[in-house]
Amino acid sequence: MIRLACSMAWIAGVAVAQVVPLTRGPGADTEAVWSPDGKQIVFQRDREGDADLLVLDVATGKERALVAGPGDARYPCWSPDGKSIVYSFGHITTTARQGIANGYNLFSVPAAGGKPERLTSGLVRDYTPAFSPDGKELLFTTTRGLAHNNAALHAMTLGTRETRPVIQFGSTNMGAVSPAVSPDGRLLAFAVQSGLRANWQIMVARMAEPGLRAPLTEPEMPMYAPRWSPDGKMLACTGYRVGDPGWGVYLIRLADGALARLATGQGNARGPAWSPDGKALVFENNRTGAYRLYRMPVGVPAFGPAPERLIPEPPKALLKMNLADLADGRLPDVSGRNHHAAVTQSLPKVEGGGVQCGKGFARVEGNQDFAFGQGAFYVEVDVFIESNPKKLQLITMGDYPEHRLGWQIYVGPAGRGCFNARDPAGNYVGARTQDPLPAGKRITMLGVRDARGNVTLLIRGDVVAEAQATGATMSYGPPNQIRIGSQFNGSARFQGRLYRVEVGTGIPPERRKAMLTVQEVLAK
Repeated sequence: MIRLACSMAWIAGVAVAQVVPLTRGPGADTEAVWSPDGKQIVFQRDREGDADLLVLDVATGKERALVAGPGDARYPCWSPDGKSIVYSFGHITTTARQGIANGYNLFSVPAAGGKPERLTSGLVRDYTPAFSPDGKELLFTTTRGLAHNNAALHAMTLGTRETRPVIQFGSTNMGAVSPAVSPDGRLLAFAVQSGLRANWQIMVARMAEPGLRAPLTEPEMPMYAPRWSPDGKMLACTGYRVGDPGWGVYLIRLADGALARLATGQGNARGPAWSPDGKALVFENNRTGAYRLYRMPVGVPAFGPAPERLIPEPPKALLKMNLADLADGRLPDVSGRNHHAAVTQSLPKVEGGGVQCGKGFARVEGNQDFAFGQGAFYVEVDVFIESNPKKLQLITMGDYPEHRLGWQIYVGPAGRGCFNARDPAGNYVGARTQDPLPAGKRITMLGVRDARGNVTLLIRGDVVAEAQATGATMSYGPPNQIRIGSQFNGSARFQGRLYRVEVGTGIPPERRKAMLTVQEVLAK
């Protein structure tokens, strides 16, 4: 791994600034957004579990109700022309027995007040809407077509109401939320959570090519809810770093990812939003016991050092086996490293250059070559899934003294493809596809653990899926064995056809395309 720049050892805050309270009284005031002319702020007020939308006059401090009454109105955003406000709305007290026609959907209401207009419908959750700078598109978070606690980003063309997916992962427990489009319309910032144990990270992508994306923050530090500065040079977001007194408002410098924590005072501070002139922020803080809105000048942020930039090393195969080469109970290694495998029982050859697994398995003796430490490694297999299994089936795995189930590529009981590694305590960190792998199809499964501890599974063939997780930073020494076709003890045998197995260090090109740096995204 090639290391550039210096490690982020500290984060500086701005000098203590004047923090002005904007709201008071009962309820919690959150999710504030400034109007394009800077004269008003729309926000949600939650009283007894039911949120309404209010508009605050910045000059006078007077409030007026915008969306009130039964139902839950949240996540308002102002249209670029200042004429309307889009928000998420649902009847959270309605039960399934009473009949729920819709979930949380998007509505639009005139900023001056009036009758709301429905934009989306369905038993889904549509939330955190954001306009494109020209006002022609609306981006939002949604659960449409997803399962397993997932969320994706969609875009709606307001003239036609047509929607399309923008950012969507084919894995379980992955969320892409809180979209924000840069002032020039070229970039998209959003928050991603890659698995149950992962922190929220801020990502930046190209609007024209959302697949060209890069992390702007580190996985060790939870950060979410990004908002662009009016000049497009910074993002404000909610974040927490070990040692902080609580959640706080952070600024991220786009050019290099450097951070500054703003001095917002006591209590947790969240949900920052910029004034149109970029000189002030509105945010929510619970110093009084409930969340209220506050305003503060941005001043000149004192950014800490830019985070370390890691350039992934190219892949290097350490084990490479074509199963058609099986002969005399031996699988030769064609990587040049001579890690030949001994076959136990039978692996009958099948048409197309593979073998039928189920009765037999192969074992590669442990070797220093597979002592990956905390570095990047990959595992790639070509398989044919006979049918969606009802039980665990191991395709290949690494058995280590640190953990007998060190890393694995397998098909889960529900038929979903999985790749996992371990964290330092030995906990499972897995990337799992959202849908079952296709039966009767030949596919390639590529599992990657990078030097940051991110775990990714890519599926190629008639289906393409991407799954991610973070925190897999176990340091691997020499293994006991590499097992092909079963668990380390011979159980959980794979029942499909196996054509190729490859294990190596570094990052394969297919995964490298999804590991761009912010500088690479900006240069595209």
